[in-house]
Amino acid sequence: MWWKRIACTLLLCLLLESSMISPSSLAEIVDRIIAYVNDDIITLSELNEKTMAFQAARQQNPFMDGQDLPLENIRRNVLENLIHERLAAQEISRLKINVDEAEVDNVLTRFKQDNYLTQETLEAQIRKEGKTMEDLRQQIRQELARNKLITREVRDKTVITDDMVQAYYESNLREFQVKDRWRLQDIFLPFPPQASPEEQKRLHTLSQEIFGRLQQGADFTVMAQQYSRGPGAEEGGDLGFFSKGELEPSLEKAIETLERGQISPPVETAKGLHIIKVTEVDSTPAKPFEEVQETIRSKLYQRELNFRYREWLNSLRERSYVKVVF
Repeated sequence: MWWKRIACTLLLCLLLESSMISPSSLAEIVDRIIAYVNDDIITLSELNEKTMAFQAARQQNPFMDGQDLPLENIRRNVLENLIHERLAAQEISRLKINVDEAEVDNVLTRFKQDNYLTQETLEAQIRKEGKTMEDLRQQIRQELARNKLITREVRDKTVITDDMVQAYYESNLREFQVKDRWRLQDIFLPFPPQASPEEQKRLHTLSQEIFGRLQQGADFTVMAQQYSRGPGAEEGGDLGFFSKGELEPSLEKAIETLERGQISPPVETAKGLHIIKVTEVDSTPAKPFEEVQETIRSKLYQRELNFRYREWLNSLRERSYVKVVF
């Protein structure tokens, strides 16, 4: 969906809210109030519209698609977000936070430049979504006003010190270290052709027994020579070096956090079961602190900002009249 590209200019959370309900469907909805937020209300049709927009966005996101969430959970989360939006909008009004047209123009100009759009192509894309330029400008106003509210209530009170940045770096060195290659030993227990469930169960039991003995100190080379039916079994299962992307994903996932000398639990693939030992790790040194300190500062700042904003919203909600009748 074209609207998602507005994320580059602070508009993602608003532009994903475009209606996904057809006029015929709306005619069938019996609307009613489902929540009171001070002097404002939230309706069932609004909840349905936002829920359908959220589901459409999930289906287009490769990182979220396939993650099954109960519809009721989605609706509850969307309703909570709507309540928070109402509370924030009321604070914007109370504090008389304004956005002038020049600010909106600046966002539009930056967006067109970043995406190589002319005014004509921008308007054409908007029309495809059944929107108008005024719809877009209003969404920009709302987002800019919300950012001003965050700056006033939260952002100016959020400070990340040099000591905090240094402490994060020292506690998370592995985050800044790139593992290049692993040298591996493997005990491979292949599934027989057209293996029955009983045969597979037997191999699973055997793999757990082998892993248990290894955990108790049994020599991996000896166990591989005795049990492995894979490459290099006679040499103790030595497979040599592998770089990222050269292993089957399930195997790479199993070893990517292992240090030298550590052994993975049995890993099942389509062909059988693997128990893998990392015998060597070739890795680049951690990036120097000076190279990553601003990245760390930005990460900590955003994390602290999100935490403080949630706290502020919860505090605001406690001071407000909020009643859900859904």
